[in-house]
Amino acid sequence: MRKSKMWISAFILLVIGLHAVPLLFYQGHRQTTWPFLAWGMYAKAYPAGPIETMDRFLKGTTAAGTEEEITPRMIGLTKPTFRNHYMNPIYRGDTTVALELLDRVNRDRTDPFVELRTVGIKYILADTAVVQESLPVQSYRANTGAR
Repeated sequence: MRKSKMWISAFILLVIGLHAVPLLFYQGHRQTTWPFLAWGMYAKAYPAGPIETMDRFLKGTTAAGTEEEITPRMIGLTKPTFRNHYMNPIYRGDTTVALELLDRVNRDRTDPFVELRTVGIKYILADTAVVQESLPVQSYRANTGAR
């Protein structure tokens, strides 16, 4: 009985020990062999280059002249759905989707939006600093389309 427990324990230790073999022989290739060991995944990115991200917003101007951010919550959508169905096409210049969003957001409003604008900032993480660039602004009017 005692001998079988010893063999089971030895087998478990052998299996655990075999997990360390790639670490011993593939020191230079850890990031490709064992991806979860790639702590600095951007340090050896291929092709090398800066990391970029964007903050994008949709601003609406009401008939009274006030400015307000148009959010997914205003039309009852989740953030990913709002981004994929409205934000991405509008940022690509799709006038039809912009006018559809204006119609949808104005359904139950007493002070309707008359204009929709894209606002955004691109952040570039370079080796020396974080660079901010403004994204191009596009405007859409409720009655005339793109301007």
